[in-house]
Amino acid sequence: MEYKRCGIQQQSKPRLSADNEGGASPFLVEFFMVQGIGFRCMAYRDHDGMWRSAFDHEALLGCIRILE
Repeated sequence: MEYKRCGIQQQSKPRLSADNEGGASPFLVEFFMVQGIGFRCMAYRDHDGMWRSAFDHEALLGCIRILE
């Protein structure tokens, strides 16, 4: 399942573990560079699919865009 926010397709949930991929990823959470209205930061999606700041873990509200 994929969520659509602001017309951009995103992964449905963060990769919290690599159990289903044979241990391919050493990371517990994948981080992304994201941008919202008035900010740009490193972020991750929690187990509920909410975007959170990588440094203070505060929820990022509004339209979030993944930067490439």
